[in-house]
Amino acid sequence: MARGDAEKLLSMLRRMSEEGAASFFSEVMSNEALRRALGRAGERFIDNKGRFDRSVETLLDFVNLPSKRDIRELKSRLDHLNGQLLNLNIKLDRVMNEPPRPPRPRPKRTGRKP
Repeated sequence: MARGDAEKLLSMLRRMSEEGAASFFSEVMSNEALRRALGRAGERFIDNKGRFDRSVETLLDFVNLPSKRDIRELKSRLDHLNGQLLNLNIKLDRVMNEPPRPPRPRPKRTGRKP
């Protein structure tokens, strides 16, 4: 599919209403060549997006800025720590609310002489 054909189709799509867009897509899907071309374009887009994401992540790492993945990992760690602190607070509240226990008696020492 030539670049001019694609641009022509896109300009037609911009001028159409919702019903026109539905008929446009049904016409495109009925055309085998257009369907294959759209499939290849989608595959190239996904491939290029993966490369772009890796390049951006490398650049951010180079300039020492956190990426989205770094932020997600940090948030996960903070959530885990927050859960541990909550459990510790619950246990501390239980200990503080228990009535004081009487002191345990000390065992008596028996005096042994060698």
